[in-house]
Amino acid sequence: MDQIKHLPIAKSNANRLLIMAYLAGVFPRVREALFSQRDWEDCPDDVRIMCCVLQKMASRTETVPSPDASFTLLDVGAAGTVLRFVTALAAVVTERPLQITGTTRLKNRPLRPLLDELKALGADIRGEWREDKAHDSLTIYPPSRPLCGGTLSSTFDRKSSQFISALLMVAPYFSAPFSIPELSRRGNSYPYIELTLAMMREAGADWSYTETGVVVRPGGYSGDRLLKMAQAPEMDWSAASYAFGWSAVSRRPVFLPSLRASDRQGDKAIVGFMRPLGVEARFLEGGGVELIPIDVPRLTCYTPEGLNEVPDLVPTLVVTALMRRQPFLMQGVASLRLKESDRLRQLVETAALFGFHLDEGEDSLAWDGAFSPVEAQRTILVDTAEDHRMAMAWSLASLLYPQVQYTDASVVSKSYPGFWREPIFAALPH
Repeated sequence: MDQIKHLPIAKSNANRLLIMAYLAGVFPRVREALFSQRDWEDCPDDVRIMCCVLQKMASRTETVPSPDASFTLLDVGAAGTVLRFVTALAAVVTERPLQITGTTRLKNRPLRPLLDELKALGADIRGEWREDKAHDSLTIYPPSRPLCGGTLSSTFDRKSSQFISALLMVAPYFSAPFSIPELSRRGNSYPYIELTLAMMREAGADWSYTETGVVVRPGGYSGDRLLKMAQAPEMDWSAASYAFGWSAVSRRPVFLPSLRASDRQGDKAIVGFMRPLGVEARFLEGGGVELIPIDVPRLTCYTPEGLNEVPDLVPTLVVTALMRRQPFLMQGVASLRLKESDRLRQLVETAALFGFHLDEGEDSLAWDGAFSPVEAQRTILVDTAEDHRMAMAWSLASLLYPQVQYTDASVVSKSYPGFWREPIFAALPH
């Protein structure tokens, strides 16, 4: 049985843990515990960036002179999670001005709702975050007093779960309780909010559900609890999804160590999504998962439910279904347009190179099963569009189309640096 050897830690969990550790004053110790038993080469770029940014925030000497004050420059690259989480963190605890920058693509991703809410709570944030103001700065100044708490603005734009998670994580350090009404326990990326709340509770935060939402009370986190959490981190289920796809397309079993049935990531839903595509997951008592190819009837239309809650799985499911010649309808996928690339557009355009004509709706993606064979000698150049998931998802196609090439195969490092070193992927063209 083939085995995955370089599965990264779950960046969603790690980045939340590091933010809470900084708030609790134990960031250096948690960082050391988190990585002491792991190969730094396999650490996702997003987590490396988070560590670097928090280290700069903690440093008292690394400043850049400006006309009005000295500030610390934080470059978050293309890491949207780092941008949102660190913005909220800095608004609560920074002791000197912080200026945030990142890639042009990142400045196209939403941030204003979070900035407006933090300002309403008492944060001192100046500047904008837009491509047309790429040379302007977004600067966060030390708060004159603790952020005030209260109730989330009724006009708050909830298009990104990261806005909610960012506010929740810093809320234990507000001066008064902070409530988020009308927080449905379903919907866009809700498992990520659920993960945030679960980790907050494990770290000692005081929060509870209300009739319609959630309220977080002042009190902070326990450093000891955070250290314990760092010693047994979850591994990344979104990264594991590519092994599921590989098993479905290659029809070979594969073993993924370290994954657990108790893992809290929403992307564990890949287990149920992949069974109709021909893969059964068997959890082992001592840890790890065996992926076993199974015979399943081809469905008239494969229609997985709840994709709006786990959008990162969609590229894997789309490419796997195409390679299995399984017609599909993916619904609730509009949020994919706001990722590292417009993933819906990229999936449609790339699928066409293979002869598959996808029907792109405002919030859906469909394939009726028709396709045009491509010449075996013709190179298929996949535009990775600076998007790690485009490279990893379309690698599954190279099992059947060895003429696949990529504009930049190295983008996988954002979430899965060891991807091309995995035995099952290393032999694929890249």
